[in-house]
Amino acid sequence: MPASSDHALELDLPASLEGLRTGLTALERHCNDGGLPRAALARTLTVFEEIFTNTVKHGYRGQDGRRIRASLAGRDPLRLTFEDSAPPFDPKSWDSSADLARGLTDRPVGRHGIALVMGLSRHAQWQDLAPGNRLTLELAASP
Repeated sequence: MPASSDHALELDLPASLEGLRTGLTALERHCNDGGLPRAALARTLTVFEEIFTNTVKHGYRGQDGRRIRASLAGRDPLRLTFEDSAPPFDPKSWDSSADLARGLTDRPVGRHGIALVMGLSRHAQWQDLAPGNRLTLELAASP
């Protein structure tokens, strides 16, 4: 977090639209209270929404009753961590280069979120929790 806030935000959310809303609201409040620059807040919210929705849609395949744990800690870089109990998936191994090389009108809908997340992150680390996944992303807090 920014210099004015050293505490981490810990979230345990239902893997649902309501969980997404709750998480985004909590993240925004936490970052604003800590004085995070608007550009860094936008990056953090974008990455959170992309990973959260991918976990719900592709990891859990919309199953009810599932949870996603997330935390935000650090100053610069920010460390955004996600944990779930979905089947193993390492987003660092996803290769979207063939899709991204196509012209805009020829690209398939979707399939670019992981490239977006990796592009907004300084570093990514994935761990197989057997069962589940832990993804830790480092995001720049400074411009």
